[in-house]
Amino acid sequence: MEYIVYLFRFLYRIKWWLIIVPLLVGISTYYTTKNMKGSYEVSTTVYTGVVSGYNIENTGIALNSSASNSEMDNLINVMTAESTLKKVSFRLFARNMVYGSPDNDTKYLTAESYREIYGRMMGNHDAKGLQKLIDKSSENKTMQNIVKYEQPDKANFIYGLFYYFHPQYSYSALKNIKISRKGSSDLLEISYSSSDPGIAFNTVDILLKEFITEYQKLRFGETDSVINFFRSELNRIGNDLRLAEDSLTDYNIEKRVINYTDETKEIASIDKEFELREQDVLFSYNSSKALIDELERRMGSNAQSIRNNLRFVEKLKEASTLTGKMSQIENSGTDTDNLQSYQNRLDKTTKDLESITDKYVTQQYTKEGIAKKSVVDQWLEQILLFEKAKSDLEVIQTARRSLDEKYRFFAPVGSTLKRKERLINFNEQNYMTLLNNYNDALTRRKNLQMSSASLKVLNPPSYPLTSSSTPRKKIVYLSIFGSVLFIIGFFLLIEILDRTLRDKIRAERIIGGKVLGAYPNAKTIRYKKYEKAIRLISSRYLSTTVLSHFNRRKPGYPYIVNVISTEEGDGKSYLINELEEYWQLLGIKTRKAVWNKDFNINSPEFVLAQTITDFYYLNGEDILIMEYPNMGQHNISEALLQEANLNLMVVRATRAWKPSDKLVYEKVKAQSGNTPLCFYLNFAEQKVVEGFTGMLPPYNKMNKLIYRFSHLGLTEKL
Repeated sequence: MEYIVYLFRFLYRIKWWLIIVPLLVGISTYYTTKNMKGSYEVSTTVYTGVVSGYNIENTGIALNSSASNSEMDNLINVMTAESTLKKVSFRLFARNMVYGSPDNDTKYLTAESYREIYGRMMGNHDAKGLQKLIDKSSENKTMQNIVKYEQPDKANFIYGLFYYFHPQYSYSALKNIKISRKGSSDLLEISYSSSDPGIAFNTVDILLKEFITEYQKLRFGETDSVINFFRSELNRIGNDLRLAEDSLTDYNIEKRVINYTDETKEIASIDKEFELREQDVLFSYNSSKALIDELERRMGSNAQSIRNNLRFVEKLKEASTLTGKMSQIENSGTDTDNLQSYQNRLDKTTKDLESITDKYVTQQYTKEGIAKKSVVDQWLEQILLFEKAKSDLEVIQTARRSLDEKYRFFAPVGSTLKRKERLINFNEQNYMTLLNNYNDALTRRKNLQMSSASLKVLNPPSYPLTSSSTPRKKIVYLSIFGSVLFIIGFFLLIEILDRTLRDKIRAERIIGGKVLGAYPNAKTIRYKKYEKAIRLISSRYLSTTVLSHFNRRKPGYPYIVNVISTEEGDGKSYLINELEEYWQLLGIKTRKAVWNKDFNINSPEFVLAQTITDFYYLNGEDILIMEYPNMGQHNISEALLQEANLNLMVVRATRAWKPSDKLVYEKVKAQSGNTPLCFYLNFAEQKVVEGFTGMLPPYNKMNKLIYRFSHLGLTEKL
């Protein structure tokens, strides 16, 4: 509770600061803001179509909540991006310079705003160069000139206009554009306030246009680059594919290949057929040869005679030739028209051979008993069969050698064709993959076109005609409230850091010892006619407090009060005189002993004293008040401090408690032993003294009311 009272007393002590300073601050703020203008607010609503719009990439299904929220955040971030706001600033400056007037308000800005920005521009070191940027006939040309002129240099007017502080054109001002989403819908609410109605309207108008342009540039930029990449890759792969196909065609023409697979299958089939036929012919050839040898053995000399016959040889050759031609026709399947003529000629030749052989048969039977004519006929038959087999074998072997050549021809052709076909297949797969990705990119671009086209302004910005009320009253109240908080905080900080003793609570907190009371400073008593009464009340309280410690007394000794201090000027003598005078009024035999009058503090008796009678003669007094020098420079024996009934340390309430005082206090406290060591505040303010004595004169209603509230007697009745 005492800390609450202390807080109220703290506020009461700085009451004039809390009244005068906020009042002056409020008056100053009131006159400073007398020319404050109201702000003009412009708002618009944009439909984005992100949440519920048609999406061809997802077959008409709306985006999920996470994707839609991300898309909406992207839209808002594009609107508030530095690059977007920079273009808004440059476009706004260009428009105002082209259409503004120093004499008349326009729908673009007021004359005052135009004069301000024009004067700022003309005050620049490159005013002539800046004037050349303004093309009164074209806003777009002016915009292009401004963009070219802007350089990242602090001396550049256009660069500084955006990055330094300006209430209409700077980045810090344009960041105040408010963009918010209406719930979870497709709508964005955009609002902006400015002291100039034209600038507020045109800022929102320009933002909408620049935002759509910037958004499309960002969205289409990445998609267009992907489309261009796929298109170039399609052209490259397509060209490679055409070259590979043309190379395959040229190779087929060069090698005369129509269908490699079917042709090689046909060759393999023919080769297999010839292989089987070769085996059959070879078997017939060997069989005929063996049989001929056996028959010639049986024929004996007749066989040799026949073979030596020239006509027989010629006919045999003729038969062999005819047989070979017939075999060739049968194997190749060509020239079949002559096959019958060859057969007729062969039959005739065969008959000629039979007639020749008949002439050489001299005996009717062989030695084995077989008719010779039958043997010769068999021999001639086998000779013809042998010749036929021989011709067939030559034809087949020739055909086999031709097939071998084709194998050697088609083997490298096959591997080359596979390699070329593999390359064509690889390029074709790449081409199809790229074509699919290209189509996806085109679909993505079309979807972006649809989503960008869905950005519609539902509520176009309207030109504001009336301004909102100024926050002047609020500013004045806030300045007063802020000054009050500042003063309280400032003095509270001083109160915390200040080590001036001042009152009981502060003194006990800083010193760490007990404070018995406080005595007023006669110079600070406001009502001089009540000075004597106040001093009397204070002395009575001091007397009562000191007498309460007189609970023991040595026989033959008076009650002893040691009055000490840590430094000079704390008012020990003044307090002792007041206390002595009051006790004498009560009839108490009181005597004071002063260190520089009644005893010598430098004598061995005082320095080594174990009792007060070692250096001072008693004279039958009831109370002895001992005034010792300041303890910071002198010492008192431990016996003298412990012999007293009370060690009273007097300190000025108006001074600070220093570390040296703390050291002296701790030393005296240790020496005092069981003897109480207490503090008494001297030269204190009247309200501090009232904390011990109660209310002091005068006792009028106003003083009683103040006293009651200072002690939180809120419902106390006077």
